Amino acid sequence: MEYIKTKESKYVTFWEKNYLYDINKIAEMIFIMESGRYDTIVSPRMYADKNGNIFADKDYEYDESLSGAVMKGKMLVNYCVNNNINLFGTLSCLMTTKDNISRTIWNEEKYKTKAIKRLSVLLHIINDGIVYYMESPYLAVKQRKKYDDKNEKKEYKKLLDELSIKYSTSSNNVIKKLRKEITFFYTDKGEYYNLKPIADEAEIRGYIVHFTSDKKEKAEIGVYCQHICYPENSQFSLVLLHDLAQGHNRWPNLWELEKWDRFDIGIVPGKSWAERWRKCASLYYVNPRCGTYEFGYPKSDYVNDTSVSERAAEIRKKLNLPDRFTVLYAPSWENDNKEDEFIKVVEQLDINMLVKQSDWSEAYQHIIDNIKYMRSLHEGKYENLYYIEPEENIMTALALCDMVVSDESSVMAEALMFGKPSIAVTDWMIPDQNPPRPASVPMDYVIKCKKNDLRETVLSVMNHSEEYESILQKGRDTFSNQGNVCRDIMDAIDYYTQGGTEKSFMSKKLEPEYQMFNMWN
Repeated sequence: MEYIKTKESKYVTFWEKNYLYDINKIAEMIFIMESGRYDTIVSPRMYADKNGNIFADKDYEYDESLSGAVMKGKMLVNYCVNNNINLFGTLSCLMTTKDNISRTIWNEEKYKTKAIKRLSVLLHIINDGIVYYMESPYLAVKQRKKYDDKNEKKEYKKLLDELSIKYSTSSNNVIKKLRKEITFFYTDKGEYYNLKPIADEAEIRGYIVHFTSDKKEKAEIGVYCQHICYPENSQFSLVLLHDLAQGHNRWPNLWELEKWDRFDIGIVPGKSWAERWRKCASLYYVNPRCGTYEFGYPKSDYVNDTSVSERAAEIRKKLNLPDRFTVLYAPSWENDNKEDEFIKVVEQLDINMLVKQSDWSEAYQHIIDNIKYMRSLHEGKYENLYYIEPEENIMTALALCDMVVSDESSVMAEALMFGKPSIAVTDWMIPDQNPPRPASVPMDYVIKCKKNDLRETVLSVMNHSEEYESILQKGRDTFSNQGNVCRDIMDAIDYYTQGGTEKSFMSKKLEPEYQMFNMWN
């Protein structure tokens, strides 16, 4: 800092080796500095893995309030400190005036750790001046391996005291004893069947159980699995995936748009999802207040349940389903006559064609109409074609089939619970945007083909299933704890809301792989 004071430069910026920099960073910052009267400019940052691949953009939750904003630096620092979120980054995110540095007084000898010495410089630069917050990010920080930072934590509090910054030291995960009432939030049958096994275990333990499709309903204990949730309406909240391919077009960072820091507990279904979480857990919004646990996928507790096999036997008898190889067609979306294409491609094979469409809500009437039209076109026209009603549990259909054909549906992951392979047709279009997009299938546990190759691929899987054993093995990493999932979930709820005894579920709590991007990092 003393060196900087001797230079004639009008502005000062910094370079740190664990960052990636846009070539226009300095030019853009100078342009803004020359256009206004600011002491410091802050560029929001992106986040990269150790190989330099961007896995998270800036935090868009603050886009409207911060982009292009001019504020007192002390206000920004106080907000970040008291919400345990770093929106100003590190020294590399700044450009400041030499005048601002010249009038800043600090004593870095107070601190022993390099991280807090840097943070002392950073906060002093920001704290006493006027800050302009840029709209676009011009740099990305690389993750670093997690390390023991207890000494930095002690010095961090000392620094805040020096700057007269008040901060909260209260714990977020101290939960008072709550009523034994659980509300399960669902928006379709798929979500209902995913939550039902937890509800069954809760009832056994004496909880009052309630299901609702009103996502804003208030609850004592709320269990959520939607993209958009309102956990602030629950005294205690738990979030899990509604399907195993959730947010696959954003992997590994599902949480960039589906933030888990508003929940008390987060649940991932297996090793592959635990690895995605660890890669992103250095971001504040990935971390629920009481932790993330690898408890498993609730539906997997039902795989060996007699109710599933008994229901499958009932449906087999009702359909008079012959004892031969059965291919299940179960798309995420029914559009562009996909069902018709499937039937025409495989109808001549010695198989049962089994169709199970999703049970869509009335908000998607156009998809419901497509499903009804396809069924009217085909039902009764083919001796080897059979329909399972949309509202039927998908587990029943998976118990009946030998293989799944889909586009990008999580049904293909759920088939792995039964040890059955799936084929994804990657050029079937998905109408969740305009124009529709091709199916997104980043999963390594499914077999992929174009629709023109579907017949040959089905035959190959039927006749040479050993070729795909490696793919099925990858799929087995999708699930953990099968048979004990709901027990562990309810043990955790008991512990945090009823003062229950800590049990083996704590061993399934996940720890970040990389250092948290906390206030000093």
